[in-house]
Amino acid sequence: MAMQLKKIWSEDTRTEIIGLLFILLCLWLVFYFIPEIFASLFHTILGKFILFLIVVILSSYDLKYGVILGAVFIIMYRFSTLKEGFTWTNDSKKDFLIRQTSMNPNVIFDLDMIERNQASQEELDYFNKNRVWPWSDSTKELFIKAITANPFIKVAPDGALLDTQRVYNEAAILMALSYQTKEGKFLIDGVEVPLKEGNPKEELPSGFGDFAYKSGLKPDLSKDVIRCNMDTGNLERIHYTGKEGIYGSQTSIVNPVDYTNLEKIIPGFSFINGPCNPCVAIGEKPDYSCPFRLKVKDKSSNVSSVWKTLWNV
Repeated sequence: MAMQLKKIWSEDTRTEIIGLLFILLCLWLVFYFIPEIFASLFHTILGKFILFLIVVILSSYDLKYGVILGAVFIIMYRFSTLKEGFTWTNDSKKDFLIRQTSMNPNVIFDLDMIERNQASQEELDYFNKNRVWPWSDSTKELFIKAITANPFIKVAPDGALLDTQRVYNEAAILMALSYQTKEGKFLIDGVEVPLKEGNPKEELPSGFGDFAYKSGLKPDLSKDVIRCNMDTGNLERIHYTGKEGIYGSQTSIVNPVDYTNLEKIIPGFSFINGPCNPCVAIGEKPDYSCPFRLKVKDKSSNVSSVWKTLWNV
């Protein structure tokens, strides 16, 4: 047994392991201190071609080490595309800003947010080459349906599609479309629910008519509202308690809501895959993992088209 271990840990084997460790350490130092090189190698066609040639050349000398290095590159590439965010090269950012300055001079872009949460290097490269963001056919169809259904603004769908693709990446436009649906409005603005038993009902001020409240022009403060808190990402329940005596400002009590009770609290609400926090869909980097159905007023309980796409249901 001792002789077998001695053969395995021969001088040549130790030298090879130390050499491989040295190479990996050098790569780590480069990627830590100069992340642009990391992004350029793994997120551009030229960089990927260079990595491929390195693996091919090393494999021609020793197949084992070529396979090992190829596996290391694949692992590093997967690491570079984890959920923490995408990474863009500085040159591609400059090209993007140059093109947008001439195409959309009045639009301000938050590059850090787009890079971190919305668009990959490949999508940015596509924009820099074609002057439009890449959208899937399903996203284009959803956008055209939304445009044609708008009763107030009538524009040519194809022209509107092209203009919007010049500004919004696919993740951003899907987010914008989702907020216009009953599901999005529930998450952001909230939905009215009956008062808890025993809670006092807020009365309208003396002399006020009730048309604005019954028609929906103003919120019905005699009911509670369930919505997502944009800061904490958790559900909350707002109970209105009337007007304060000096300045007449609205007063209310806000309490947290356990999402496992939503089906009992909100009439017409049901989870599709079991209880979960629906507010995860409105974060800076949305998490579309909590599908639900919602029946509001005269609208169907069917899931809106854009949310079907986002939830993959």
